[in-house]
Amino acid sequence: MNVDRNWKRSTFYTGLMAFFNATQDKELLTKAENWAGKHGYRVGTDWFYPPNKLACTQTYLEIYFITKNEDILTNAKEYMDSEIEENKSAFEQGWDYIDALYVGAPAYAMMSKATGDNKYIQYMNKVFWEVADSLWDENDNLFYRDLDAKQLKSNNGKKVLWSRGNGWAIASIPRILKYLPADNSYYSKYIVLLELMAESLAKRQDNDGFWRSNLADADDFSMPESSGTAFFTYAIGWGINNDILSKEKYLPVVEKAWKALYTTVDEDGKVCWGQTVNHRPAPIHKDDSGEYVAGAFLLAGSEMLLLQQ
Repeated sequence: MNVDRNWKRSTFYTGLMAFFNATQDKELLTKAENWAGKHGYRVGTDWFYPPNKLACTQTYLEIYFITKNEDILTNAKEYMDSEIEENKSAFEQGWDYIDALYVGAPAYAMMSKATGDNKYIQYMNKVFWEVADSLWDENDNLFYRDLDAKQLKSNNGKKVLWSRGNGWAIASIPRILKYLPADNSYYSKYIVLLELMAESLAKRQDNDGFWRSNLADADDFSMPESSGTAFFTYAIGWGINNDILSKEKYLPVVEKAWKALYTTVDEDGKVCWGQTVNHRPAPIHKDDSGEYVAGAFLLAGSEMLLLQQ
């Protein structure tokens, strides 16, 4: 399997493109263009989770909006069309985990904007909310990672609400709203979701600025976790920058989080304390990291940079 366009590396490139959009540094765009072109703009290579195939297409589509190169759309469009034509439920098509909201859903909003065809948005709204409604905890206003997680308890007998899983979920919202027309009937629903999650997360942020691996039980694994923290900083920062979330209320949250994230970067530039590949809360070690961790960090840093402008 070609790992050069799997979900891990593709998540890095979503962060790279966000950093380009914030800085307009052409070298960043060139790096993304070279990566996308090398793969002929083909969908990802992940086989177990179908939505993961679309993580790389988000960068392709962002490049399309800049270059208007129609060749960029062909492969991703064919894949999305085939998914829509199956006309199955989200869970039947492999959208049965909360990460799918980030890696998969935004690509459909982007394709709709690129083509002018509303069917992609209609499909996105359908699968997004089938997943979200199935995995939402209405008492904590956060998500379970999957249906199995609803049955789990932490070592202390509390719920298992995975930090990065909720990071994937809340980080999907800015990436959707950027391309979803404001008059779409679902637009306000995404806004409400961002508001509910931001409020819930603000209450769970630790004094050191980080969030822990289990949002329902900070003592379950007490070490800091940078990937969830970065995704939360990105989404809440975006909400402030776009006048959706109160700056007075949430600026202290993201400033404290960014100070914490800044300390995770070691002398070699690696973002540390990022939970390795998993689907549940787990122990984290200082040297733990990954391309998706760096991508989340770039997303967060991009919004924090825009907050200063």
